[in-house]
Amino acid sequence: IIIIALILLNGVFSMSEVALISARKSKLAADAKDGSRNAATALELSNEPDRFLSTVQIGITLIGILTGLFSGATIATDLGNYLAGLGVAPKLALSLSKVVIVTVVTYMSIVVGELVPKRIGLGRADAIAKIVAGPMKLLSVFTFPIVWLLSFSTSAIVKLLCIGDNTSKVTEDEIKSLIQEGTDSGEVREVEQDIMERALVLGDCSIEVIMTSRKDVSCLTVDMDEESVRKVLAEDLHSSYPVFDKEKEDICGVISLKRLMLTLGSADFNIEKELTPGMFLPETMTVYDALDTFKRGGEHIGLVYDEYGCFQGIVTLRDILGGLVGDIPQGVDGPAIVKRHDREEWLVDGQCMIYDFLSYFDREDLYEPASYTTVGGLVMESLRRVPAEGDVFTWGCFKFEVVDMDKVRIDKIAVSMICEEAASDSE
Repeated sequence: IIIIALILLNGVFSMSEVALISARKSKLAADAKDGSRNAATALELSNEPDRFLSTVQIGITLIGILTGLFSGATIATDLGNYLAGLGVAPKLALSLSKVVIVTVVTYMSIVVGELVPKRIGLGRADAIAKIVAGPMKLLSVFTFPIVWLLSFSTSAIVKLLCIGDNTSKVTEDEIKSLIQEGTDSGEVREVEQDIMERALVLGDCSIEVIMTSRKDVSCLTVDMDEESVRKVLAEDLHSSYPVFDKEKEDICGVISLKRLMLTLGSADFNIEKELTPGMFLPETMTVYDALDTFKRGGEHIGLVYDEYGCFQGIVTLRDILGGLVGDIPQGVDGPAIVKRHDREEWLVDGQCMIYDFLSYFDREDLYEPASYTTVGGLVMESLRRVPAEGDVFTWGCFKFEVVDMDKVRIDKIAVSMICEEAASDSE
């Protein structure tokens, strides 16, 4: 009975050790904030690992010594006498009894005293940590002198070995792994996973990645008459328009669609009178810095300039939202990726963002920050020249074929999968 009790007590120490190490500090902190004293105690011990680890080790070591004494001196002798009574030679009976006792006690100690408790402690770490925190703290008070000596000795040896404390921070890859685990367990929805992963990727990007380039910007000029403005609005309707000077070289400002509609039809129609200065952003600014600038300035559109003061394009709050949730349909343009019905091939717009492209095929793992931001840029980077219709190359598990060019700009690309990792639910 004493040996079984010692083995069970050893299991309690092992379970406590694993639970306090594995418990999520964020969960303990939240419970402590809600008033849980046990959670606060568990968090305190978790933040001082030397303290409770030394206490646990003292308990496990003492239990091991006591188990050895009782099993060796008491049970082995009794079992030896019993075997001798059955006709076994006394010396052989004693040796055989020691082998049996060592085997049984070792098995029980490993299974009942170590493996099972640690498995339980790992599976219910948060709950068990709060249960055992109080007793472990109380025990550490009684064993303080020994714990202090052990902690001091451990720290001294670690310093002599020139091993510093592990101060590594949580990385984005680790966060993504946690998000993936949450998705696999059903706690995180796939759409939530996609948004969170996009948010992490977007944090490393400059506004150049999501902006609308100068070539694609619908703009006005200060000398436009009412008829010309109406024609632009009919062809490409937006909430705001950048306004160039007469030579279309410099930006004079920005005009909102609302101001335009109020001005159209008036006798003294003049775009220049309705302009606002606009918000100027460097192309090297990060996406989230731009978002913060929009929030502080109360704007929703920014004019992007390079280091030489040349206008490069515009970025809007809609662009940032699109970077977070993916391509947002605008009702007039077709989707950036269309699956062909006659074969396993997709027609991709050259201006489709590379992350959106990879996300469509569930291959975000292939994404790496690069000098290009669109699929068309990927094609040019891979070919190292201006493509021609009919050019074919492979990248990752994709085969690309340029099917339509707009002068030197890639308009449409045919994409097919060349390996088994096809995106089963892409349609």
